[in-house]
Amino acid sequence: MHSLISSDNTLLIWAVLIVYVFLAMYAERHWKWAQAVGAALICLVGGMLLSSLGLMPSTSGAYDVIWSMVTPLAIPLVLFAADLKKIIKESGKMLIMFLITCCGTMLGAILAAVIFHGKIAEVWKPAAMFTGSQTGGSMNVVVMADVWDITGSTFDAIYVADIITFTFTLFTLVMLPSVAILRKKYKCMYNSPIVHTTTEENGSSETALTVFSIAKALATSFAIVSVSVAIADFVNAHTDNFIVCQLLGQKYLLLTLITVILATAFPKFFDSMKGAQDLGIFMMFIFFVAVSIEADLKQIVSLGPWLILFSVIVFVGILFISLLFGKIFKFSIEEISVAANAALGGPTTAAASAAARGYSELVTPAVLVGTLGYVLGNFFGVFVGNVVMAMFG
Repeated sequence: MHSLISSDNTLLIWAVLIVYVFLAMYAERHWKWAQAVGAALICLVGGMLLSSLGLMPSTSGAYDVIWSMVTPLAIPLVLFAADLKKIIKESGKMLIMFLITCCGTMLGAILAAVIFHGKIAEVWKPAAMFTGSQTGGSMNVVVMADVWDITGSTFDAIYVADIITFTFTLFTLVMLPSVAILRKKYKCMYNSPIVHTTTEENGSSETALTVFSIAKALATSFAIVSVSVAIADFVNAHTDNFIVCQLLGQKYLLLTLITVILATAFPKFFDSMKGAQDLGIFMMFIFFVAVSIEADLKQIVSLGPWLILFSVIVFVGILFISLLFGKIFKFSIEEISVAANAALGGPTTAAASAAARGYSELVTPAVLVGTLGYVLGNFFGVFVGNVVMAMFG
């Protein structure tokens, strides 16, 4: 679809992205309705509208820079304050909730396949692809497409349906702690759905933020990302072992692990980088706008309403199982929201959503379990695909 801004006008595209993120953050600080939904959701919805209204192109080299550079750089920046010794107990709880959510994804995918097997050809393909996507994020989509030979219009229809429902399902998950009845029925970690922390509470202050600290943070993040990508590329080029490639060939898994190990081993060094987390969150907001630009409502309607409903049912499975067992095992509504978010959107989405709402204690666990989803999502997708194929193949 032709857009007002051409795909090769990268400078203007970047200007729109940066300005829109600033406006979203400004709105969250000054308007009550924006405080209720958060800047992350404003970025998501805004990106979808910019594309659907024909203002921004759905593909551009500017977005490629976000996928290849901005997003990887953001994760270490957010994790620099992550001393694993301090958060191991909390991340352990988050891991349990995350695995519960993954079970909901698999059950939802199988249920959707049972409902739509007469309407969708080779129904095990969307079952596998949605399972992979909604237990680890969109990175698993590529693996599932290769494993199950999902190509052409089938791949496009499933992927676009996943993108569009992602926006609405993410909105639902992020808003869970704001639902009054849920706050009454579930434990709450915080007194308010959105915690407005000061810069000092996040471990930095505007007066402590210097050019040197920013340079130090960016240099360290670039080094970690570069090493992680180099290791992942080397592993993928020299072995075809699926397990090894999943463990050492995933750059997001590696850069998260390396960052956490270094932050735990050298806490003073990483604590000195004031403003790193704020910079990382800003980069993640850029990612939110860019990823939702791919969701074109007009295109979705023509490509496959059944697949949209399929994806919605998978999400219903996530929501039902998460709320049910979250209540049974006495998880807080914030932990349920962030864990489901980590499964649905991966570490970047979960961390940005948690940080945007002020759930600082949940940011690192969200990234850790979300990154684990990159590995588990592939196995879960293969498992569900085989189960559904055995039922209807």
